[in-house]
Amino acid sequence: MGCAYVFLHIFARMILDVARHKLIEAIATLVIIALATVICNIVLPAELVANTSSAPLGALITEFQRSHSILAALVGFALLIRLSMTVTRTTVRSHLYDVNSFGAMSIVPLAIMMLATPHAMLSTIVVATLVAEAMRRLFYAFSSEQRMNAIFTAMLAMGALPLVDCSLLVVVLALPLIVLSLRCSFRDLVIAVVGMLLPIFTYAYVVWCSGGLFGDAVATLWHGMLEPSPLAMQTYLTLPRIVGMAMLLLIGLCSVALYIMRGRSQKPAVRHIWLFMISAVLLLGTTFALLPSTSIPSLVVVAIIVSTMAPMLFLHLSTLLSVVIYLLLAALAVVAM
Repeated sequence: MGCAYVFLHIFARMILDVARHKLIEAIATLVIIALATVICNIVLPAELVANTSSAPLGALITEFQRSHSILAALVGFALLIRLSMTVTRTTVRSHLYDVNSFGAMSIVPLAIMMLATPHAMLSTIVVATLVAEAMRRLFYAFSSEQRMNAIFTAMLAMGALPLVDCSLLVVVLALPLIVLSLRCSFRDLVIAVVGMLLPIFTYAYVVWCSGGLFGDAVATLWHGMLEPSPLAMQTYLTLPRIVGMAMLLLIGLCSVALYIMRGRSQKPAVRHIWLFMISAVLLLGTTFALLPSTSIPSLVVVAIIVSTMAPMLFLHLSTLLSVVIYLLLAALAVVAM
C-alpha cells in the first residue's frame, strides 16, 4: 500500500503536476492538447459556418480552413506548439515566478481548447500567436536597454490583430499603457506608433491600389469593431465553458494576490511586467465586456495573459491540490470543446 502511494505521488508530481513537471513532460502534454484541439475543431467538423467578419485576414483564414481542413490542421498544430513554447520561454527568461516553471506550456493551449470553436479555430490560433509574439517582445523590452527593435516588432504584431478580428482594434487603447509602462522616450513613442499603424496602413494601401478609397479600409475596421458580434452567446456560453472561464479567472486572481504578497522581493523588471499584465487584463477585459463585437479571439487574448499568470498559484499549492485543479480545468476544457 505504501509503495502504491509513493508511485502515485511520483506519477502525479512528474506527469500531472503542471507547475513542476520537466520539459519532456511539458512538451508531451502540449502535443496531446494541441492534437486534440486541431483534430476536434478543424479535421472532424464536416461543415463550417461561413465567416461574416469584415476583417480581411480573418475571412481569408476561415476560407482556407474550410477549403483545406487537413493542411489547416497541420498549420494550426504547428502554430499552437510554437505559441505555447514562446509564452513559456518568455516566462522563464523573465523570471516571472519565484521558481522557473513550464506550466504555461500546458495552461495556455488548454485555455485555447476551452474557448475556441470550429468555425473560428485557425483564426483564433493566429491571433494567439500574434499575442504571444507581442508579449515576448514587450517582456524583453522591460528588461533590456536596447529595446527599440523589440518595441517595433511587438507593436507590429499588435497592429496586425485587427486585420484578423475587427474587435481587436481596441488594442490601440493599450498603446498609452505600454508607453507609460515602458517609460518610453520620444523616439520609442514614435517607433511604437509607427509599428502599430503600419499593418493597418498597408491594408489601406492595398485597398487603395485595388480601386477603393484609402479611408475605406480604416472605416471598415472601425465599423466592424462596433457591429454586433455574430457569436451567439446563448449557445456559446455553455455550463462547462462558463465554469472553466470562471475557474481560470479565479486562478489568475489568486496568482495576482500571491504576486502582491511577494512583489517587493521581485526585480524591478519583473514588477513592471506583472503590473503591465494586470493593467492589460483590466483594460481589455472591461473593454471587451462593453464592446458589442466581442468574439472568440478577443476572449482568447485575455485568457492568454491570465494563463501566463496562472503558474504562480500552482507553484504555491501542494502537489495533490495543483493536480486536482489542473485535471478539473482539463476536464472542463474537453467537455466545453
